[in-house]
Amino acid sequence: MSVLSFRVLGPLVVERGTETIDLGGPQRRLVLGLLLAHAGQVVSADELADALWGEHPPPSYRVQLQGMVSDLRRRLAAGGDRAAAPILTRPPGYLVRVSGDSFDLAQFRADVAGARALRASGDDEGAARLLEVALGRWRGPAFSGLEHAAIGFVAAAAEESRAEAHEERVDALLAGGRVAGLAAELTALVAEHPLRETFHRQLMTVYAGTGRAAEAFTVYRDLRRRLVDEVGVEPSEPLRELHRRILAEDPGVLAGDGRPPVNTYRQLPPDIAEFTGRAAEVAAMASSVCGDPATAATLWTVAGMAGVGKTRLALRVTHQLVAAGRYDEGQLYVDLRGFAPAEAPADPSAVLESFLRASGVPAGRIPPDLGGRSAVYRDLLAGRRMVVVLDNAADEEQVLPLLPGSSACLVIVTSRRTLALDGALSVELHPFTEAEAVELLGEIAGRARLDAEPAPARELAALCGHLPLAVALAGQRLRARPCWTVEHLVTRLSGRAHRLDELVAGRRAVEPVLARSYDALDPAARRLFRLLGLHPGDDMTPASVAALAGLEVAEAEAGLEALLDEHLLQQSVPGRYHLHDLLREYAVRLSRRDDSTEERDRALRAVLDWYLHGTHAVPLPADRRAARQWTRAEYANVRAALFLAASTPWYEHAQQLATFLQA
Repeated sequence: MSVLSFRVLGPLVVERGTETIDLGGPQRRLVLGLLLAHAGQVVSADELADALWGEHPPPSYRVQLQGMVSDLRRRLAAGGDRAAAPILTRPPGYLVRVSGDSFDLAQFRADVAGARALRASGDDEGAARLLEVALGRWRGPAFSGLEHAAIGFVAAAAEESRAEAHEERVDALLAGGRVAGLAAELTALVAEHPLRETFHRQLMTVYAGTGRAAEAFTVYRDLRRRLVDEVGVEPSEPLRELHRRILAEDPGVLAGDGRPPVNTYRQLPPDIAEFTGRAAEVAAMASSVCGDPATAATLWTVAGMAGVGKTRLALRVTHQLVAAGRYDEGQLYVDLRGFAPAEAPADPSAVLESFLRASGVPAGRIPPDLGGRSAVYRDLLAGRRMVVVLDNAADEEQVLPLLPGSSACLVIVTSRRTLALDGALSVELHPFTEAEAVELLGEIAGRARLDAEPAPARELAALCGHLPLAVALAGQRLRARPCWTVEHLVTRLSGRAHRLDELVAGRRAVEPVLARSYDALDPAARRLFRLLGLHPGDDMTPASVAALAGLEVAEAEAGLEALLDEHLLQQSVPGRYHLHDLLREYAVRLSRRDDSTEERDRALRAVLDWYLHGTHAVPLPADRRAARQWTRAEYANVRAALFLAASTPWYEHAQQLATFLQA
C-alpha cells in the first residue's frame, strides 16, 4: 500500500505514490491546509468555521464541516478504508497525523537541523550539501493559494526559515572558501530580499574575495540608500565595518579573520497592543536599569503560574527600554522550552551556538564544548548594550551558561519555577486584580460591550480566576461572537466542571498550558497535586494533606512546598496553601481520569476523618487557646467538609460536623 505524501512548500499537493489525489473544492483544500499548518495539533471546529465562513457561519456549520472532513477522509483513505485516513477527530475539533518523512515541511526542518549539527561539528561541506537538499524541496511560496491568517503565520515562518537556510548554505560555502557561482545566486537573493542585510554582506564578501571591490561598494551603497529612504535607519555596525575593511583592502575579509563584530540582531517577538496592568512591575524593572550598573549585568527573574503573563511582561519591558534608546546594540531572545509538551528543554550549548551565529561568529570558530561557547559569548557581549530574554526556563543549570558577564547587558529570565540565581532581582506575578481583569476584557472584546454589562463583566473575570490567559481567551470568545452577551458567556462558564472546556479560542486553551506544568512533575508530585483537588475548603495545611494523601506530615509539607515552587499552589500565610480555582478544577479532572475510585474514596474518607478528629479535640481542656485558633483557622474548611460528607456515603461525618458547627 502506497504511503501518502503531503507537500505544502508550494501549492498544496497530496500524493499516493505517483498518483496526485483530488482534494475537492477550495473549502476542502483550506480545511486540509489549516490542519497541515498545525500538523499533529488539534484545530478547533470554531477556527475551521472561521476560516471557511468568517464571522457569520451558517446555522448548520458543524454538520457541513463534518461532511467536508468525512469527504476528505474518503479521498485520502486507501481502498476506501476511512478509518485509515490521517484526519482524526479530537475535541474540540480535528487533527491530521503525518509522519516526518511524508511531510515536506517537516523534512525541510529536519534537513536544516541536521545541517546545523554538521556545521557545529565543523563539517561545512556536508552542511552545505544538506541545505541544498532542504532548499530543493521548495516548489514555490509555502501554502500558496490558501488564504487564512492562521496558515499565513505558519507560511511566513517557513519562508523565514527558507531565507535563513539560504544564508546558512552560503556561509557554509564561504567558510570552505568556495565562491564559484555565488555572485549570481546572491544577486538573485538580494533582489528577492532587498532589505535583508545578510545576503548583502555575503555578496559584498564574495565580490571582495574575487577582486571586485567596486561592485561590493555598489551593493553597500544601494542597500544604504534603501534603508535610509524606506526604513529611516543606517546599515548595521557589522555591515559598516565590513565596508571599512573592504575600503582598507583587508586581505582577511573572505577568511573572516580577526574578532568578528556582533550583529545588531533584533530577535524580540512583538509586543501586544492590549497589554494591561502590571504597572508597578514594569516601572520597577525599567527603573532598575536607568543608571549604569557597576560590574554585573542587570538580571531579572519573572516567575508565576502558567498563563499569568510572564512572557508578556518581559517583552513589554524590553520593548519599552529599546524604544527609549537602551540596549540598541542588539536584542537576543530564545524560548528555552522548559515546559514544552513534546520537546526536551533547549540545550544551552545549542542556544549558545545560535546566539554566536546570529552575532556573526563563523561556524568554524564556534567551540564544540559548552564552556568554550559560553566564554566566546561573554567575550562578544563584553561592553555592549544588549538585552537577552531567556523565556520559559526549566532550571538554573539551563540558564547559567547563557548569562553574559557585561555590566552593559540586561537579562530577563521567565520561568514557572522559582529560580535561585545569584544577584537576580525577582518579580513574582500573581493573577490580575478584578479591575485589571475587567480592563483586559474590555481591551479585547470592546469597552462599550463591557460597560453595558458591568456586573456580568466582573463575574466573568472572577470565573476566569483573574488569570490573564483565561481572561484573554474569554475576551477573544466574545470578540468572535458579537451576538453573545457577557451574561451568556458567564452562564456557559458557570458550571465549574466545564470551565476549562469553555476557555478556548482558536488553537489556544487554558488546559494544555496547565498540563505542561503538571507533566513536568515527578509521579509522586503528580499524585499529590491530583488529590489536592479533592480537599474540602479553600485552603489546606500539611496535616490535612498528610491525611488526604496518606503521608507523614513532613512528607506532605515537602510536597506542598515543591508544588509551591512550581507555582501549582499559592500561599498567603505561612503553613497554609490554596489552589487557584482553575488549577483546582484541573486537579479534579485529572483525579477522575487517573485515580481509581478506591483511591479517591480512601483519600476523601481520610481527610473527613481528620476534620472530624479535629472537631472532637476542640472541647478538650488541654489547650483551649490552641483549640480556639484551630477552630478559627479551619471553620470554613469544616463547613466545606460537612457539605462534602453529605454528598458521600459517609453521611454520619456530616451529622457530627454539623453538631460541632452548631456548638
